[in-house]
Amino acid sequence: MRQTQEMKRCAVYTRKSTDERLDAEFNSLDAQYDACSAYIKSQVGMGWRLMDKKYDDGGYSGGTMNRPALSELIGDIKAGKIDVVVVYKIDRLSRSLCDFTDLSKLFEQHNVSFVSVTQQIDTSNAAGRMMLNILMSFAQFEREMTADRIRDKIYASRKRGMWTGGPTPYGYVLEDKQLKVDAKAAEVVRWIFRRYIATGSSMQVAKDLNDSPNRRADGQPWRPRMVLAILKNRVYTGKLCIKRTGELFDGRHEAIIDEKQFEAAQKALDENRCYDGKTMKHTMFAPLKGILRCGSCGGSMTPVFSNYSKAGGRRRYVYYRCTRDAKNAERSCPIRSIAADVIEKFVYTQLGSVLRRDDIRALVCNGNPSLEEAYQVETSDMERFWGRMVPTERERLLLLLVREVRLFPEKVEIDLAIEGDDGKIVVPARLKRNLGRAKIVVASPGDNAEEPAADGDLAVVRALRKCHKWADLLTTGTYHDKKALADALGLSNSYLGKMLRLAYLSPRIVEAIMLGELPSISVTKLQELDTPIWEEQERMLGMRR
Repeated sequence: MRQTQEMKRCAVYTRKSTDERLDAEFNSLDAQYDACSAYIKSQVGMGWRLMDKKYDDGGYSGGTMNRPALSELIGDIKAGKIDVVVVYKIDRLSRSLCDFTDLSKLFEQHNVSFVSVTQQIDTSNAAGRMMLNILMSFAQFEREMTADRIRDKIYASRKRGMWTGGPTPYGYVLEDKQLKVDAKAAEVVRWIFRRYIATGSSMQVAKDLNDSPNRRADGQPWRPRMVLAILKNRVYTGKLCIKRTGELFDGRHEAIIDEKQFEAAQKALDENRCYDGKTMKHTMFAPLKGILRCGSCGGSMTPVFSNYSKAGGRRRYVYYRCTRDAKNAERSCPIRSIAADVIEKFVYTQLGSVLRRDDIRALVCNGNPSLEEAYQVETSDMERFWGRMVPTERERLLLLLVREVRLFPEKVEIDLAIEGDDGKIVVPARLKRNLGRAKIVVASPGDNAEEPAADGDLAVVRALRKCHKWADLLTTGTYHDKKALADALGLSNSYLGKMLRLAYLSPRIVEAIMLGELPSISVTKLQELDTPIWEEQERMLGMRR
């Protein structure tokens, strides 16, 4: 009596490197599937049965394992749903010898056979496995040779100044496979370089672009990383770069930026990096890093920096920013960020009472009267005490004294790392913001944390003086219009327009600002007074009914 063959479930895997003609009625994937299914039918006497499920990867390279159908095939093998994997050729499954070795181990672990119908390979026997390894070695060699030929062709084309593809840089359009200058976008590129050299801040450049009519072609807002990508791209100088070797060649396209301006931008970029170019050592000292937390939402406050340029040099500002607020699209955290010098100076001042404690003085001076006298003198002026230390010493002492600092809208809590009292300093204080910059106002007994009247808010007064100076440049004819003045100052036209509103404020409003009668006023609030009628301005500020 004839013995019945055990049924073997056969899966057909097909792949094509490009997506060209995949939408045709009969494509390469269909041809591979037909050849494999015909071979399976010829083995029906051996119990082979074709599975209904197809595993097709169209437009995926054989040099990678990140293919959806292949991942699905591997999953079904691990689930025990497949007995035989059938392909048209070995390189349809993989062109990498290492990847195919891993697949072979997977097949062996799950008792799955592999068959290539055009190369007569069956891994169920030793001869088939040997032939498989030989053919896979040649497949990988062919892939590497193809990659070398492509790299050589790109190198030769770029050496001749030809554009070899990739995303078209902003400021150019692609015509007949060559880059042509887009006059309008090119002017924006030139402005980006000028503005960054003046400010040193990619965030400020992106903000100014978003405030101007110069939107991106896709309608999306500008991001700092997009600004940086433009600033670093050599293509704007008329050059083409080979990243592999670092070589530069003259391109056939027209330059938008000259070499002098490009190098100035690179110098500004180097100055703004957080790391030293030689030692890669972090140069931004932030002594409260790791111990400062937002008391409102519980997020850690990490140091970030921005640069501000003006006549006479460039200055770096360091801030501590709430990480949870930065990740939240609604930006609802009341703390948000605070300047490093503000919070650090506040903490240093509060630690003065700790350093002047009897037990700390006794521990430091060890009973020496002369040392105790010198110690009392040193700790009597905390600003001088901390200022005489180098940053590393200051940071080390701070970590010895403080475990954690929590910043709330109405108070500051300092958890001490040393024993004594209740181990905590709680200071009633409130955050007051002006022009985006937060100040810590310590509450005096019974004043409900209100700051005493001052001779005008300094930031607002400075803004008033600045905008009056700019208005004079226009009225005297030094600059014929706002655009010319904005270009000279390195500002956006819209920002300059908002600032010039401050030059036409009601005299009564200006007087109230100078006398400190409008403590909650800000530059942003003054910019919102978009009417030239003084009575209306005063009414909008609640100074007139």
